[in-house]
Amino acid sequence: MKRKLLLSTLSLILLSTVAFAQETVEEPPIKVDTFLLTMPLVVKDKMGRNVSGLKKEDFSIVENGVKQNIEYFFNEESPMNVAILIDTSGSTREVLGKIQKAAREFVKVLRPEDKAMIVSFDYRTLFLSDLTSNKKTLAEAVNRTRIADQAGSDMNAAIIQMVSSHFNSFKGRKAVIVLSDGMVIRRDISTQQTLETLQKADTLFYPIVFRTKFYAEAMQRAENNKRKPLPMEMLEFLANETTGRFYEKDAADLKDAFQSIAEELKKQYLIGFYPQGTDTEYFQKTIRIAVDRKDLRIETKKRWQF
Repeated sequence: MKRKLLLSTLSLILLSTVAFAQETVEEPPIKVDTFLLTMPLVVKDKMGRNVSGLKKEDFSIVENGVKQNIEYFFNEESPMNVAILIDTSGSTREVLGKIQKAAREFVKVLRPEDKAMIVSFDYRTLFLSDLTSNKKTLAEAVNRTRIADQAGSDMNAAIIQMVSSHFNSFKGRKAVIVLSDGMVIRRDISTQQTLETLQKADTLFYPIVFRTKFYAEAMQRAENNKRKPLPMEMLEFLANETTGRFYEKDAADLKDAFQSIAEELKKQYLIGFYPQGTDTEYFQKTIRIAVDRKDLRIETKKRWQF
């Protein structure tokens, strides 16, 4: 029998407590000596197309050389929960109307069991809707986005507020989609803090950077320095580390990006197991995730922090 294909080696730095497991895991039943580690992942074929329909038995998890039981499994039938964060800082003024149109198009592709919410951010964070499957409510929330009267584009604060208040409390497919020109201000919240917030909540991150005058000016300065602007590098880093995807688009092309994200989320898997030997505060582990077909590959986040 052919050995299963090794697809990902993951170095984990984990801090575990029983209290953490009790607060965030509702099913299956919690073991008293450890916590349930869940991993969102997508499976792709050689052409880069997302593969759905795989079963729990098609996967395996090996921790430090020891095969582990898969205790938690969500397939493509589970609903998705998406937060659409819209940058309403002054630099997006010229394309806000097109961004609103694209966001409404994304709402249209949601299935009846899916939920979304609309959040705008500039120097503050505004929650324009709760998580809902009501497409009319979502479209109206998109229409209420307005350009701020003060400078600022604090995306990190918006992500942490949204995830903490809405995504930490449940399992399932979760994603944050950010529409911005990429000129986000980090303020006193670090990229690492934002990454940890997303990863703890098993949330994928999809930044869509649309090209504006400010975007063009930043890219020109970056070209002279032979590197991307730092905020762009931050957005791409967050996308890669959470198994999301980084997009750079003209505002008119955002519809295709939304459709691609929706398709990927619908075919995302959630897989979980109970790690062994968590009696020390900090430890490193090597985890190998495999699927029983050589023509497929797995994409998942690279690090879990607790």
